[in-house]
Amino acid sequence: MSGAHDVLHHAGDSPVHRLAPHVKILVAFGAVLGVVATPRTWFPLFGVYLLVVVAVWFVARVPPLWFVKRAVIETPFVVLAFLLPIFGTDPRTDFLGLSVSVEGSLAGWNILAKGTLGVLISLTLAATTAPGELLRGLQTLRVPAPLIMIATLMLRYGEVVVGEAKRMRVARISRGDDPRFLWQAGAVARSVGTLFIRSYERGERVHLAMVSRGWTGSPGGSAAVVAEVAAAPALEVSKLAFAYPDGHQALFGVDLRVERGERVAVLGPNGAGKTTFALHLNGVLSGGSGSISVAGLDVTKKNLREIRRRVGLVFQDPDDQLFCPTVAEDVAFGPRNFGMSDVDSRVRKALSAVGMESVADRSPLHLSGGQRRRVALATVLACAPEILVLDEPSANLEPVARRELAELLLSLAPTMLMVTHDLPFALQICPRSVLVDDGVVVADGPTREILADAALLARHRLELPYGFRLD
Repeated sequence: MSGAHDVLHHAGDSPVHRLAPHVKILVAFGAVLGVVATPRTWFPLFGVYLLVVVAVWFVARVPPLWFVKRAVIETPFVVLAFLLPIFGTDPRTDFLGLSVSVEGSLAGWNILAKGTLGVLISLTLAATTAPGELLRGLQTLRVPAPLIMIATLMLRYGEVVVGEAKRMRVARISRGDDPRFLWQAGAVARSVGTLFIRSYERGERVHLAMVSRGWTGSPGGSAAVVAEVAAAPALEVSKLAFAYPDGHQALFGVDLRVERGERVAVLGPNGAGKTTFALHLNGVLSGGSGSISVAGLDVTKKNLREIRRRVGLVFQDPDDQLFCPTVAEDVAFGPRNFGMSDVDSRVRKALSAVGMESVADRSPLHLSGGQRRRVALATVLACAPEILVLDEPSANLEPVARRELAELLLSLAPTMLMVTHDLPFALQICPRSVLVDDGVVVADGPTREILADAALLARHRLELPYGFRLD
């Protein structure tokens, strides 16, 4: 799968590519400052700047056409530059039979020359420096961590948005749409609006994933030690109720007790409240009524940091969980937020546990669905949680990847709560199941017994796959 990484980075092994990333960042930053500071009437100097940039392209062995195609991003500024001479103020002069504003012409030239050079310099930096290298260069330059995190998210979700746009374009083409024709501009415009909404929704889910791994607005911190209550169950939920801001009541009073070391499946149809319930266990959602405790520690605001370390939440969509430019950085995100020691060691052990050591330096977007599931699990395992909460872990997996994931989950020691409507997968992983529907627990018992009760399943819009037998 391709993304913004392929759009803005031109892989190569030229002297420019091999130059240290922090050096390239400083040179590019200095070049942009120099261009901006150059008086707009020093016309020959702008030509010299362009020749230097083009010379760098040839040394880097990147075709000029590659840059020209990507420079269309400045089209609005080019249009503005050409409109200013026409609509600018007096005094005016004749140029090619047109009356143009002298000041407007100079202002338009200033925007066109400096804007174009700034875009080309930025594209040159992006073309010759991989996203991960850019971030490492910023770290070398001691750029504040919040700014690096912002840059990280921009790079990562540039890839996601580009990938989403490409999938939407394929879907349009498959149904007879051809965006080359003028009369189909409306469909393209609606697609852009849909893409914006999807990107916004993705951003909200990513924020939840960040919060679930200890993000508070600034990375780092100190690891706090909170005493456990030895006799307390791993998880105890009492009368949990919750309504969303729009008034939709998702939970009406859930009661659940999970002992240490248990593997419990939370079953139910779509819309039953399963995911809402799971988000409460990590403190991502709150504000309703009832109580939750993890190993005797109440899930309250003052305990959230420790709760989120103890309860590892793996989201349904790995692309919500994986937001850093490389796998290793994603796995390190949680331990760094929790102030844990030996972060590098934790990353290696977590990736080794899920069999993903070989992809540590790769972009998560370039992995298969099964690989992304494993890496998403590693991001949580690196924090050494006491409870694993998995939301639809087998969704969209091919049979081989599904089997491999099952074997991996069965090899793990933590207490496990698995939200799923994949009934055979629940039977394979979890000896016990609770059935949730309409925001309440309607059944609790051995998984095999619950799945064998066809009438119970039918009442709650669940059924075993065709040909699956419980003999």
